[in-house]
Amino acid sequence: MALNVRDVERDQLWLMPPSVADWLPEDHLAWFVLDVVSELDLEEFYAAYRDDGRGGCAYDPALMLGILVYAYCLGERSSRRIERRLVEDVGFRVVAANQCPDHATLARFRARHAGAFTSVFAQVLGLCAAEGLVAAGVVSIDGTKVEANASAWSNRTRRQIAEEILAEAERTDATEDAALGESRGGELPRAWAAKADRRRRLREALAHLEGEFLPADWDDYQARRAAQEAATGRKVAGRKPSASGEKSKIRQANTTDPDSRMLKARNRFLQGYNAQAAVSEDHIIVAAEVTNAANDSTMFETMIEATEANLDDAGCGQSVGTYVADAGYWSVPNVTLQTEAEVLITPMPATRGIADPDDPRLVRRKKIIARVAAGKLSITDAAVQMGCSQTWARKLLTDYRNGTPDPAVLRKEMLERLSSDEGKAAYAKRKTTSEPVFGNIKANLRFRRFSRRGRAAVGSEWKLICAVHNLLKLRNFSLAAG
Repeated sequence: MALNVRDVERDQLWLMPPSVADWLPEDHLAWFVLDVVSELDLEEFYAAYRDDGRGGCAYDPALMLGILVYAYCLGERSSRRIERRLVEDVGFRVVAANQCPDHATLARFRARHAGAFTSVFAQVLGLCAAEGLVAAGVVSIDGTKVEANASAWSNRTRRQIAEEILAEAERTDATEDAALGESRGGELPRAWAAKADRRRRLREALAHLEGEFLPADWDDYQARRAAQEAATGRKVAGRKPSASGEKSKIRQANTTDPDSRMLKARNRFLQGYNAQAAVSEDHIIVAAEVTNAANDSTMFETMIEATEANLDDAGCGQSVGTYVADAGYWSVPNVTLQTEAEVLITPMPATRGIADPDDPRLVRRKKIIARVAAGKLSITDAAVQMGCSQTWARKLLTDYRNGTPDPAVLRKEMLERLSSDEGKAAYAKRKTTSEPVFGNIKANLRFRRFSRRGRAAVGSEWKLICAVHNLLKLRNFSLAAG
């Protein structure tokens, strides 16, 4: 007796044209992504294209954005792997409407519209706020280290860069002498052949090593320095400020991604960036920024400003009640920041061994600094009496003249607020807000390394992955409610 099985006819043509609507169930992620993209304002994307009808047809930005968002939802960021899945994966084919842009087109779209992805993050946050998902009573600010698209072995000192350039030039000369003889040829490799390109690359690498200002800021810096020298009557020494306005202490620059830095993670060092996120109680990212500074404290004010601006643009209708952060954000400017919300930051351990504002050593130190400010004592003698360096003594004098609160007093006040019932309840939410978000991004979405290079580019990519996180939260909420 013959087996009762279905016939297999791979050469059978479709009797009727197939419809992609029949390929996936109604609650599939692909349909949700398409619905969300259709609701977004993509004017900033379309504005980058010419409207005179000339040239070849470009892929619709809505289609390209849908492909990238869907790919990021599935943990795919490689443009080549996305291209492969546009052929092999039914979900990708539905999102792309059976079109197949190649990996170069995908990569160029992502680079060309880097700035527009910021608006995508803001609009997705607005959708979450419209569904009531943004509970801004307590917002946790935290950072996580993410690897750059660069190797730590690409870090070079100033001398190494010069030596490599000279060695490459010598090898090129030797090769050209053997191939061309007495005839004239280029003395430098192709990457260094153009004068403008060579000077740009040299200037970029040396600027990170020297810590120069960007050209737009250089005149302002020179003016401030001249004014300071005129006021003090002596030459101001020190490093040149960096492009970010902070004093640079780096002695190496990465030749692959000069903006990246060697940062310390939990149990290792990595070449990367410090990705910052402000997270609401229901795990919605309300602000996302990227820095190459290892110290989180430099980003606290920036994150608060971004949070308030994003919530206002999203029409959240509520203000933040409390900002919470770990000890990495502790600093006098952050604790004394003028904001309507309460700020709770775990204090750093006491420096100089003084933790109690009533400590006799602190009282004595204040008296000494007061005498220095009155001109009755030199800074050298004050440093000797306080048992510290002259640099630290000058800092104490500056804080005294500026009216900066003493860290010991701020530390005591913060510990009292954290020990109250309200403070305990608010700060306890920190460990259940930002950490799960970073865990989802790194483990589930497999985002552990940036694909692009440069601080602006990785900032755009970080906002995109944060928008995808919020998008998935919105979908899960919709499925649960439906």
